[in-house]
Amino acid sequence: TAAYLQQLVVVSDIATDPLWADHKHLALPHGLRACWSMPIPSRDGTTLGTFACYYSQPRTPDSYHLALINRASHLAGIAIEYHRTRTELQAAEQRYRTLVERLPAITYIAEVGSLGRWHFVSPQIESMLGFSADEWLSDPGIWMRCIHEDDRQIALAAEKRVQETGELYQAEYRMCARDGRILWFRDEAKLLEAPDGSIPLMQGVLYDITEYKRLEDQLRQAQKMEAVGQLAGGVAHDFNNLLMVIQAHADRILGQLPQTDSSYADAVEIHNATTRAASLTSQLLAFSRKQILQPEVLDLGTVLTEVGKMLERLLGATITLQLEIHPEIGKIKVDRSQLEQAILNLAVNARDAMPAGGTLAIQARNVHFSETQVWQHSSLPPGSYVALTISDTGVGIDPDAQSRIFEPFFTTKAPGKGTGLGLSMVYGVVKQSDGAITVESVLGRGTTFKIFLPKCDEEAASGQSALAEPEKSTGSETILLVEDQAAIREVISAYLMRLGYNVLTAPDGEAALSIAATQQKSIDLVVTDLLMPNMGGLELATRMKHLHPETRVLFMSGYPDEAIRSQEGLTEDVEIMQKPFSMKSLAAKARSILEHR
Repeated sequence: TAAYLQQLVVVSDIATDPLWADHKHLALPHGLRACWSMPIPSRDGTTLGTFACYYSQPRTPDSYHLALINRASHLAGIAIEYHRTRTELQAAEQRYRTLVERLPAITYIAEVGSLGRWHFVSPQIESMLGFSADEWLSDPGIWMRCIHEDDRQIALAAEKRVQETGELYQAEYRMCARDGRILWFRDEAKLLEAPDGSIPLMQGVLYDITEYKRLEDQLRQAQKMEAVGQLAGGVAHDFNNLLMVIQAHADRILGQLPQTDSSYADAVEIHNATTRAASLTSQLLAFSRKQILQPEVLDLGTVLTEVGKMLERLLGATITLQLEIHPEIGKIKVDRSQLEQAILNLAVNARDAMPAGGTLAIQARNVHFSETQVWQHSSLPPGSYVALTISDTGVGIDPDAQSRIFEPFFTTKAPGKGTGLGLSMVYGVVKQSDGAITVESVLGRGTTFKIFLPKCDEEAASGQSALAEPEKSTGSETILLVEDQAAIREVISAYLMRLGYNVLTAPDGEAALSIAATQQKSIDLVVTDLLMPNMGGLELATRMKHLHPETRVLFMSGYPDEAIRSQEGLTEDVEIMQKPFSMKSLAAKARSILEHR
């Protein structure tokens, strides 16, 4: 009643007071005859409960008792509010502690300065860095000692900036865990207000950003490799057109001169130099993934067995070759010649890394990844793969060099000992075959390269060429030659005409279609570049089918663009000549196609 009425209620005799008429049977048997009750107020004016005094005899309070009841109810209110506040505070502290201890980060309160005392650190310090909270708090210098020596000035500079400006403390630095691991952290903290003369405190959070940094580095590396690849591919494409002209003219001179002529040897040197230059551009194209590949289904075990025979002669007597091919190795779909060249490149590097001898181990096995795999230089989606591992016991590769190991022209060999294109070629071929490559190396202990290639369910190819080598290269058929480079067009046209062919020429696809539409005789073969202005080779080949259905097509290219290669018209059985090529190889390829129409 007192709580409801918000005032003092005095019942001098429970037996006769109408307020207790319905409840006196609960009080009288216990000897209760009088009741004085007062509401217990809170600080905000609400009622917390009722303070009541009971007496065994009928009784009315005097002024002293009224003051006593009033004071007691006030004290009761203070006690209740204190208890409630304390309970709520404990619950809030528990919620905060639970939140702090479950965060994937380290929270702390510490004095400013490299040797400032830490007042609090969350338990995550142990799971992340290997130090217990008590151990960390008892050693003021442990924070600075754990920061990587190259990053300590970063942390100290950020502290100085906070003290000067009052801004939020922000820094990223590496820390050394107890087990030797190097972890990246983002440190964010706020300067707390401190009494005059006391050391300022910072309250902050250390976030583990090691994985983020690794992905950031991988993205930066991928972007750099892609940019270098674009440049290398573009340079190689244009360079191949120039080499095509040089090689064609050298071949023509060789065909016209007797071997006794004094200029014959000069022409041979020009031809040989062109061939070597073409090899370099081929490696650049491999790195940039713009190379023309002829993929086929292969048994890696068979390939390794055959390559192993070559390696025994290549490695020398001081290096032991260990070849391990796991049973039921999966099939792969790659360009065989490029795969063999990649293995040879890795083997040569391993040999050079073991000048005093050692062991080269090559292993092939099946692997399956249920999750995406991410490495420094590449990544793979989940799936089944064939893993090719090539390990040596050589001098190893410096960690700084490992990040650049696949860049074109980057080499750790002495000047004149390597072009720096061997590993970039391996990288390009693997990536163009939808695979991945990793490198692991320890100085003084050796290097391991791992190549992962998608497992293929198709049957392995027989290994024999679909077209037999023709016995002759001459002919009388009509060939439509389409090439936008005038110098290349003229030299190929002259060569084919000397072999007896009727040659029609055009600078692009549109001009070629005009010639084909007005040509009375059938066109037996179209030899066309893939990339040309106005109309490219693919569109020309498609439209030629309507004008001359029986016409065969032979493509030429410095490199096919990735988008063009993926189009429906450029399937694996399409005949492609990689520039630069010799006139003899062109004649042989043209004759072979014409004889197998």
